[in-house]
Amino acid sequence: MRAADPFGHRLSGLVLETLRTYLLTAAVGLLLAARGDGAPAASGPAFERQSLLEGDLAKTWAAAESTVAAETSRVKDSGPAMRWHTTVDHFGGEAKYPIGWPRVSRALKGAERNWSAWDFLEFWVYAETSREKLPSTPVTLLVRTEGGEGSWPRPLAELKKGEWLKVVVPVWDLPRPESVQQVQFAISDANYRHQDQVTFLIADLALVRHASPALLDFAAEQGVLYCDAAGVAVRFRVAGLGPGETAECVCELRRDGAAVSRAAAKAGRGAYRLVLPLGDKPPAPDVYEAAARIGDGPVRTVPVRLVESPWAERSAKP
Repeated sequence: MRAADPFGHRLSGLVLETLRTYLLTAAVGLLLAARGDGAPAASGPAFERQSLLEGDLAKTWAAAESTVAAETSRVKDSGPAMRWHTTVDHFGGEAKYPIGWPRVSRALKGAERNWSAWDFLEFWVYAETSREKLPSTPVTLLVRTEGGEGSWPRPLAELKKGEWLKVVVPVWDLPRPESVQQVQFAISDANYRHQDQVTFLIADLALVRHASPALLDFAAEQGVLYCDAAGVAVRFRVAGLGPGETAECVCELRRDGAAVSRAAAKAGRGAYRLVLPLGDKPPAPDVYEAAARIGDGPVRTVPVRLVESPWAERSAKP
């Protein structure tokens, strides 16, 4: 009896080819939707969110050398937003640092310090300024974690005056996501001129996670390798599972829709590496497709080219 087929190999050739085209198009669409941090846009019913902009912002967020207030006139998708304003002052900062670091921060308490069950920190940011354009480092996000690591910085160098920017930070990049003390935005007065007016609108700041098992960052370790290699190694990250939960992840190497190698694993949250063995008989040179699925989620694919090995040619000579 043939085993259950998670990829539907019993489809007719025409239907299979149509499905392959659809899946490849969908994969490209997902890549185009992703932001610079390699994470998909986190919105819609497939995601859960925990806002960090709830309540009275003037009480939950502390401003130094600047002011903070709720923003209602310019918001992103009608979500919560705050207005953080600074008049740059090269003489009136802290006593030891007159050219200082205007900042706004929120201290986290209790259970909200543990980000380990979340996938991303995401937000939108918009800049208003009296300057012609922003400096090369207009503002920096800092996530302070417990222990000796200090603040984890994310300079928002890509931010432009008068434009909304979407920022997605993978939580797994943080040194200790289970012990986050504070979220902060800061500028350096030294990057601005005295009396520059700078306002940042920060909208929809939230922790985000997949609501069901999901594969992220699926990729082959090598896009081109010899046919006589031991196997094709793929890497991916699993999200959308709670502590202790697992789901079956199935990976295949396919040629013209037919599987030539398969590997599976019970996977929980985190990063994984699987090797799709090529066997004792090297496969033919061609463009193959590495594919993976977790649970009932969508198939992720990436092309892999196998080329003739120069060592195989030498061994074939008399």
